[in-house]
Amino acid sequence: MANCLTLKKSNCKNCYKCIRYCPVKAIRFSGNQAHIIGNECILCGRCFVVCPQEAKQIVDETEKVKVFLQSGDPVIVSLAPSFVANYDGVGIDSMRKALKQLGFYDVEETIVKTEYERMLKEDDRDVVISSCCHSVNLLIQKHYPAALEYLADVVSPMQAHCKDIKSRFPNAKTLFIGPCVAKKDEAEHYSGIADAVLTFEELTQWLKKENIELKKEMDQNPASRARFFPTTGGILKTMVQDVPGVTYLALDGVEDCMAALRDIESGKVHHCFIEMSACEGSCIHG
Repeated sequence: MANCLTLKKSNCKNCYKCIRYCPVKAIRFSGNQAHIIGNECILCGRCFVVCPQEAKQIVDETEKVKVFLQSGDPVIVSLAPSFVANYDGVGIDSMRKALKQLGFYDVEETIVKTEYERMLKEDDRDVVISSCCHSVNLLIQKHYPAALEYLADVVSPMQAHCKDIKSRFPNAKTLFIGPCVAKKDEAEHYSGIADAVLTFEELTQWLKKENIELKKEMDQNPASRARFFPTTGGILKTMVQDVPGVTYLALDGVEDCMAALRDIESGKVHHCFIEMSACEGSCIHG
């Protein structure tokens, strides 16, 4: 985990801003430096965003991806649907053209079919928490272990899509591109599925260096339902909410997720499916 988010100690100016903004208090201050506590951090990225000195750094995997491109094997991109928020007016066709110029074999949007509906209907589960957000998964694992039994044993859209790509192209390398630093940790933890992860910022820098411009042209084909996924309640928008007695909720923001997890651990929540996103506004605002 610590490999994904690092600290440039020389840049830290003792402003304590990262400590104030960390929702799980995973940053300590000693020896005139801030220190990220790896076994408590949920990789929500807030410290990276609020640091005025750019002391927090996300580890860039661009060079690793360039090595994949030089290997001769096809490198296929799983592109998070939230790209539409990061690249205003740019559709999947424009993204594909630009990424192919970088040398990628193909680009696909991260589209999956979920098992949440089946779990609620067939498994007689009392409370089910969605498992798409890796920061929420880390939050439960590290800070609310009593709620682990309610976390859906369903792989994330990133993992499901990368597995699907490799089933169709057995010798392919997979690259996930999205807004989230936590996905780097997820790819590292579940090795052999997503071979590398880039953030949109890393992709933007790479395209800029290669003088590749993203053309503003939206897709002519009907919008994919997967575009709902990165919005608050996006999973719920794709689900058939027809299980009698089950309440369907969508929560975004670490604080709201933590409040719900406390209620779940204390036995106050029953017969509920909860879609949780660590970022306020979900991935599209991540």
